[in-house]
Amino acid sequence: MLKNYLAIAWRNLRSNRGTATINLLGLTIGLASCMLILLYVRFELSYDRFHPESEKIFRVLTIDEALGVTSNEVGITLPALAEAMKQEFPEVTQSVRMSPFSNQVEKEEQRYNLDDVWLAEPSFQEIWDFGILYGKGKNALDQPNTALISATTARNIFKQEDVVGESLTVAGREVQITGVLPDAPSNSHLHYDLVVSMLPSVADSNRSQFLNSWNSISLMSYVKLADPGREVTVEQQMEELIRSHDVGENFKVTLQPLKDVHLGSSGIIFDFYNQEKGDRAYVFTLLIVALSVLLIAAFNYMNLATARSARRAREVGLRKTIGARRSQLMSQFVMEAVLLCLMAFIGAVALAAVVGEWSGLSLPTNPALFLLQDWPLLLMMLGGTLLLGFAAGSYPAFLLSGYQPVQVLRGSFQRSKKGIWLRRTLVTVQFAASTAMIVGTVVVYQQLDLLRNMDKGFEPEQVLTLNLNSQALSQNYEQLRNELNAIPGVKGIATTGSMPGQPYGRNGIAPEGYEGDDVWIVSVTSMDEHYLDIMGMEVVEGRGFDPSFGQDSVGRVLINEAMAQALGWEEPIGNMIEAGPNDMTVAGVVKDFHFGGMKHQIEPLMMFYQPGANGTVAVKVQTENLEATLSAIESAWGKVNSQDPFEYQFFDEEFAQQFDQERNFARLAIIFTWLAIFIACLGLLGLSAFAAEQRTKEIGIRKVLGASIPQMMTLLSKELAILVGISALVALPIAAYVMEDWLSGYAYRIDLPWWVFALGVVGALAIALLTNAYHALRTARGNPVKALRSE
Repeated sequence: MLKNYLAIAWRNLRSNRGTATINLLGLTIGLASCMLILLYVRFELSYDRFHPESEKIFRVLTIDEALGVTSNEVGITLPALAEAMKQEFPEVTQSVRMSPFSNQVEKEEQRYNLDDVWLAEPSFQEIWDFGILYGKGKNALDQPNTALISATTARNIFKQEDVVGESLTVAGREVQITGVLPDAPSNSHLHYDLVVSMLPSVADSNRSQFLNSWNSISLMSYVKLADPGREVTVEQQMEELIRSHDVGENFKVTLQPLKDVHLGSSGIIFDFYNQEKGDRAYVFTLLIVALSVLLIAAFNYMNLATARSARRAREVGLRKTIGARRSQLMSQFVMEAVLLCLMAFIGAVALAAVVGEWSGLSLPTNPALFLLQDWPLLLMMLGGTLLLGFAAGSYPAFLLSGYQPVQVLRGSFQRSKKGIWLRRTLVTVQFAASTAMIVGTVVVYQQLDLLRNMDKGFEPEQVLTLNLNSQALSQNYEQLRNELNAIPGVKGIATTGSMPGQPYGRNGIAPEGYEGDDVWIVSVTSMDEHYLDIMGMEVVEGRGFDPSFGQDSVGRVLINEAMAQALGWEEPIGNMIEAGPNDMTVAGVVKDFHFGGMKHQIEPLMMFYQPGANGTVAVKVQTENLEATLSAIESAWGKVNSQDPFEYQFFDEEFAQQFDQERNFARLAIIFTWLAIFIACLGLLGLSAFAAEQRTKEIGIRKVLGASIPQMMTLLSKELAILVGISALVALPIAAYVMEDWLSGYAYRIDLPWWVFALGVVGALAIALLTNAYHALRTARGNPVKALRSE
C-alpha cells in the first residue's frame, strides 16, 4: 500500500511540475533557513554544558548600588568571598577564584604575547572539566609557581604538545608546566592559553592578604552547589556573610547559573573574560524569524493545494466510485506532502552545507557536518520535517477527500468557499509576517546607524595602539617615544591606562559638599598630558594636564561633565575630592565621551595624571604612506626592545567591534526577511497564475464589453491589495511593541519614526503587486476571442 501511495504521489508531482517546483523551492529554502538557525540556537544554548554537573556551577556576581554608577552588575567580586562560602556554607561543595595575569611569557629570552593567561586556584580542575592530555590532572596546580598550558600554546612555544616539566617565565617568575590541557571547546565562555597557580609562596605575604581581603571587588569566582535548587538560600546566606565582614551597604552579591553566563550577561561589566558573549534576545528572535520563514513555505503548499483542488476533483470522484475510502484518499494526499517535504529536507541539507560558511552564524564547523555529527538533532529535524509534511498536507487532504463523486462527475462541482477564505487568511498571515520583518530590520539598522554615527566625544580615526606589556618596555618608554616622534608619518604620541571601550577601574570617593551617607563610586583612568589632544577630546572648563604644574601628578584630577552634573557642581574647578589617601583638586572638566562604549549611559569619570608609561600607547598617524609609517614604527619598536613582539591595533576598528553582535544580527535579520518575502512571493506567483486562469473567460467578456487593460489589472489586483492592507493592520502594532521593547535596552536610542511603518506597508504592497503583475497583465492583454471560443 505504501509503495502505491509513493508511486502515485511521485506521478502527481511530476505531472504538476510548476506547482511542485514552487513548493519544493519554498520548502527547501524554509527548511534550510530553519536548519541553520536551529543549529545556531543549539550551539548557543550548549555553552558550558559539557562540564559534568554544569547545572550545579554558579558564577558569583556583585551588584554595585553606589551613587555615580549606572551599570551596576559586575562580573568580579570580593577576593575572600568564594573561599568563605566553601568553608561556611554546607550547600557549597567547591569553589575556584581566578584573575587575569600577565599576557607576556618568556622562554629562553624569547617573548610571546598570549591572549588568555590566568591565575587560578588548584580547584580549577575540580570545577572545570576540560580534560588533560599530559601530566597531572586535579592536583596540577597544588604547588606555587606551577601551570597548565593549552595544547596549541605548547606547540607554538615548544614546537610539541608534551611539555610537562618545561618552564616559562611569567611576570618575572619562573613557573613549571605540570599539565597540558586540550584547547577549550568553542562553546566555552572561558578560554585559556596558560593557567598559573594562584597559591602564594611562603614569602608572598601580599598575595595571602589579598586573597583574604573583603575590601575590593577584583576576582572572578565560581562555586559549585550540592543542590542547585538551594540557589536562593545560598544568596541569602551570602548577604549575611558579607555584612558580617563590614562590606559596604552599596555592595550586594548574587549567583548566576553557569548556563546563563554566555547568553545572560549583556548588561554585566568587568566581564572581559566572558568571550564572545551572546544575547538571548537575539538568539530567540532569529529562531522566531526562521520558524516564520518555514511556516510561510508551509502556507504556500496549503494555498496552492487548495487553490488547485478543482483540478483533482474528478480524480477523487473516480477513485471513490471504484471503492476508495476517504481515509485512503487522505493518506494519499498527505503522502504527497510528506514526500515533497522529504525531498526538500535533502535539498535543505545540501543548501545549508553550501551557504553555511558565509551565513555569519557562530558554528564550530560546516552546518551539514555539524548536523550529521549530532544524530539526536538530525533525527529531531527529520521528525519535524515529517510532521511539517503531515500538517501542511492535512487540510488539503481533508478538503479534497470530502468531495462527493456524484456532484463531481455530473459537472455540478463548485469550489469550496472555506478553501477561498483559508487562502485569503494564509496570504494575510504571510504578508503580516513579511511586513513586521521589514519594519524590524529597518529599525535595527536605524539604531545601529545611530550608535555608529553619534558624537563619541573623541576621534577614533588614524589612531593605533601599542601595549607596553613588559617592564622593559615601560622603563624604556621615553626612548620609544623619541624614536616614534622622529617618524614623519607620526603626528603625536600619548599614553593612557585605558582606551575607550576597554575596562576602566572604579574608585570610591568623598566629594566636597556631599553630606549624605551614600557611597560614591566613579570610573577612573590615567593619562599623560598629550592624551586629550591625540584623541580629540575637549576641555570645556579649566585646563588639561600640564607638566609645568608640579602638583598635577599628585594633587590634580580631571572629571567629565557627567561627574560634575552628578555631584551637582555648577562651578567644579577647584573643588576637592577625597580619593583614597589623597585629596585631589579638580583642574578641569572634559566634555563627555563614551569611554564605556556606545550602548551604555555615560557615567561619572575621574582622570589622574601619570606622565610616561601608562600601559597603552596611542599613536596618531597620517593616512598618507601608511604602510611606510607602520614599517617605521615596527623598526622603532625593535630598537627599543627586540625581544617583545610588535603588535598593534587600529583603534577605530577595535572600538567598532562592540557593534559586531548588532551588525551580525541585523545582517542575518535582513537575509531571512528577504528569504521570507521571496518564499511568500513564490506562493503568490503560483496563486496569481491560478487566479488568472480561473478568471480568463470573465476577463474576456469584460474586454468585449469595453473594459481597458488598466481596469482589468485593477480588478485582478484589488483583492490582493485589500489582503495586504489587512496584514498591515495586524503586523504594525506587533512590530511596534516588539521593537519598542528591544530599543528600551539602549541608553541612547532612536524614536520609532512613522516612515518606518509606512515603508513596511508600502514595501509589502509593492512586492505583492509586482509579483501579481506578470500573470495579471498577461491575462488582461489576452485575446478575448480565444478566451470565449469554447462558450
